[in-house]
Amino acid sequence: MTTRDGVTGLGVVGDGVTVLTICVVATLAIPSQFVVPGLGGVGTPATVLWLGCGVWWAWERVHRERSEPSSPVVAALVVFLGVAAISFCSALARPAAAAETGVATMTLLVYTAWGGALLLAHDAIWDPARLVLLARRISVAGGALGVLGIIQFVTGRSWVDELQIPGLVPIRAISEGYMRNGFARPAGTAIHPIEYGAVLGMLIPIALSSALASSSGRDGSAWRRWWPTLSIATAIGVSSTRSALIGLLVALVVLAPTWDRVQRLWISVAIVVGSIVVFVTVPGMVGTTLGLFSGLDGDTSVRSRVDQYAVAGDYLSRDLYLGRGPGTFLPRFRIFDNQYLLTAVEIGVIGLAALVALALVAIGCALVSYRRTIDQQVRIVVAGIGAGVVVGSVLLAFFDGFSFPMMPTVWFLLVGMAGASLRSTRVQHVTALGRGGLRPRRRARRRLLPQRRHEADEGAAEPVELPAGPTTR
Repeated sequence: MTTRDGVTGLGVVGDGVTVLTICVVATLAIPSQFVVPGLGGVGTPATVLWLGCGVWWAWERVHRERSEPSSPVVAALVVFLGVAAISFCSALARPAAAAETGVATMTLLVYTAWGGALLLAHDAIWDPARLVLLARRISVAGGALGVLGIIQFVTGRSWVDELQIPGLVPIRAISEGYMRNGFARPAGTAIHPIEYGAVLGMLIPIALSSALASSSGRDGSAWRRWWPTLSIATAIGVSSTRSALIGLLVALVVLAPTWDRVQRLWISVAIVVGSIVVFVTVPGMVGTTLGLFSGLDGDTSVRSRVDQYAVAGDYLSRDLYLGRGPGTFLPRFRIFDNQYLLTAVEIGVIGLAALVALALVAIGCALVSYRRTIDQQVRIVVAGIGAGVVVGSVLLAFFDGFSFPMMPTVWFLLVGMAGASLRSTRVQHVTALGRGGLRPRRRARRRLLPQRRHEADEGAAEPVELPAGPTTR
């Protein structure tokens, strides 16, 4: 494929971003409990679509006519998936229960689907303007997810359990709702309120940055720009979930340095006013929210999180480097409320290092892109993408995020968008060079061979041998 700027790849106008939009809607709108009959845990419509995206990416990569600018995110993903595959082969080489083997195979396929989300987002977004558009669409989808959570909180009903989707069957029972201190804990279309809160925590910086970017560009009405942010923030406020509140706090801490003084003032006022409105209109919400972070010494969940380090150390002593195999640490053994510990147990310390490296590389790409980009709208959106990656990376330390389908899909998508933000700036640079708009700056270097002109050039001068020492320009 060739873009309008003459760059080959997945960047045909509308194609890649449109497919990503469809997959995002499928991920957030279709409840994760529904699957295609016969496919089991890998049969959710979103997983099937993301696997297809990975196949599409591989097909385009093989048939690509020339190399294109990339980012370290792809290399980091290849390392992570490679370690998971080696761990999988290691698990098959030793005696294991049939249930563990089946789960390991399914987990490897799910990892591949998440990789498809990352790779398509990375290569399909060739223009910073398309990155801004996709971020806006994700924020709208997140806003709709927030509205569903608010409805679930107000009515005390899940509503999702009444859905019947033709061609899909529920793979697990859909809960009618979770309660905490008499308040309904919304789960949206996610499997659990914790996963729902984590997804909202990653989406709030995207929605907030998209609104600020639209404001700087004077795009649309204020309500159209800000309703996704208000919806997600309200859903977080009534979620009664630590992951959602921690995600909101992390997002604000990361984004605050990117705002000017006026923006900080208005956002601070909005947070205070919004908190007052929620807590006044919902009696008892203040105590419930504060109770999530008070009395932690006697909290059984906190004690369980502390005890799990000893359990993880025992398993790591048996398979330190490659672990037991992806997905083979079944919930009946123990539930780790820390994805990093679970990753270490399943694919070893090498896999853990690869996962951490993937997160750090994505954050680094977003940071470099933020510093390089001149366009203010793009800078704001890139900051939101980086904040979303940071939020997801932090929340993985508070629950076993990869045991759920929606949270890791969104996280890998944001990682791909972080890589795309850097790649798109490089593509624009290469395009400008091709048009003669920019002149590359070359550093002085020592040449191993004499520089020669092509003999086919018209009026080519005789070859001139350069001195052996370093040259300057």
